[in-house]
Amino acid sequence: MRVRVRLINESTGRSSEIIVLVNGGAESEVPVIAVTPSIARDIGLNIDDMDLIEVELASGVTHNYMSRNTVLAQLLDDVGRVLSQARVYIAVDENLTEPLMTDITIDELGIQVISFSRGLWRHVNDPPNVVRKSATRY
Repeated sequence: MRVRVRLINESTGRSSEIIVLVNGGAESEVPVIAVTPSIARDIGLNIDDMDLIEVELASGVTHNYMSRNTVLAQLLDDVGRVLSQARVYIAVDENLTEPLMTDITIDELGIQVISFSRGLWRHVNDPPNVVRKSATRY
């Protein structure tokens, strides 16, 4: 399941709208969105200003770069309205095939998954009858 997110780096004034995989199996201690190096550059982040961290995956251990400061992540509806926002750290993974968010980020943004396989979800503030569909990858 995927959602539209706008990442805003207030220190550079740069932003980018991206489609992010909602990955409940990706655990973190703080809100994190993992992105490719090109997305990090789009919002004005420089790998030289990040910390190299060890990341434990189901398949083993790898290393990613992690921002020292947070950026603003805005969850968007299908027409671009902001549903919620949270401060998140950016992890940069050179091998990533698409951006993804961790479990805490899902909670912070108020995403309630109805069905991962069918791509159905709602926002915590939506009425019970509202069901949203997964965003389409660009």
